[in-house]
Amino acid sequence: MNQPQENSVKISPTVAAEWFSLVHEGCAGQSAAFRLRVSRIISRLRREKSPLADVLAQALAQAGPAAMTMGRDYGGAGSLNPLDADTRLPLTVTEYPVVLPSNPIWSSQVESQLNQLLREWKSSDLLYSQQLHPSRTLLLSGPPGTGKSMTAKFLAHELDVPLLTLNLAAAVNSYLGKTGVNLARVLDHGRRERCVLFLDEFDALAKRRDDAQDVGELKRVVNVLLQAVDDWPSTSLLIAATNHVELLDKAVFRRFDMWVQFPSSSSEQFSAVLERNGCPPQLAHRLGKQCEGRPLSDAVKLMERARRRVALDQVTLSEAIGQSLEQGKHVGSDFERATLAAQLRAEGLSQREIAAKIGTSHSTVNRLLKLSEGDLDG
Repeated sequence: MNQPQENSVKISPTVAAEWFSLVHEGCAGQSAAFRLRVSRIISRLRREKSPLADVLAQALAQAGPAAMTMGRDYGGAGSLNPLDADTRLPLTVTEYPVVLPSNPIWSSQVESQLNQLLREWKSSDLLYSQQLHPSRTLLLSGPPGTGKSMTAKFLAHELDVPLLTLNLAAAVNSYLGKTGVNLARVLDHGRRERCVLFLDEFDALAKRRDDAQDVGELKRVVNVLLQAVDDWPSTSLLIAATNHVELLDKAVFRRFDMWVQFPSSSSEQFSAVLERNGCPPQLAHRLGKQCEGRPLSDAVKLMERARRRVALDQVTLSEAIGQSLEQGKHVGSDFERATLAAQLRAEGLSQREIAAKIGTSHSTVNRLLKLSEGDLDG
């Protein structure tokens, strides 16, 4: 009679070490390290198409988010963030899971480039099989408020990896050589983790080395950065962002695998952000035309102020938007005031009521409405 064979499961030393560390961190109460370890295991299981990945992901989501800042030395057991040796402040801020309040709104060119980057990362096995790798380093440039920081969050969210953001205030140290040491720690940390490492305000670190006002320490920092970008591994994504591309060292640009330039906001983008945040479509369209080129974050802040006014002052949303525009000094031109006057008129207010709402005379409201009609006719 045949004896039943015992089931045997072969486990690689790497997988065994991963599970051993997971148990150790859980028993030691290192919740942030535990969550990050689980997320890495989930990513590996998904690549292996294991149904256990969804079970673990659901359990992790139900457990709720955790603050992933560990008060331990860099390199210590279960540490997540390297620390400044003097201040003991964390040099990075870690976010996982990354939650997006809404999907970003980009220009078609920016969206195309970012989709290409995601395709590369999500098809990395195919690229590796042909001795290729996905883009490892990404430079974002453009005016303030155009969505660069949101892009880093979006990519980390889409790739389902932690977002590690450089804590610039903690990293820049007045002591000679300390800034370079801190930056090297952050970069080494980002290399070892499967993550998105985000260096915001990159121009503060990678300034032109011919800048006569900078001391030798910052020139050494630039060299550290350039070497890191050259040697960045394909296990994590390095993103740098700047509002002042003209300040960057000229050697920076050819080092990055991809450079995405964010244009100033279009009227369509500004309108879309306003409407997504609750602005009536017609008013959003009109304000978008006037606010073209302004930071998209202005649209979000405007609607936040307006909703607070609706809750506190018992006014309509259109009235609250008008008051918030005045307060934020966004309104001033005849076109802007005509836009608001036309919206209030469409809601049934008389010209005298409109005058009281926007703080002007009845005759001025009459002129503004005519201006608005002329704009519509055109």
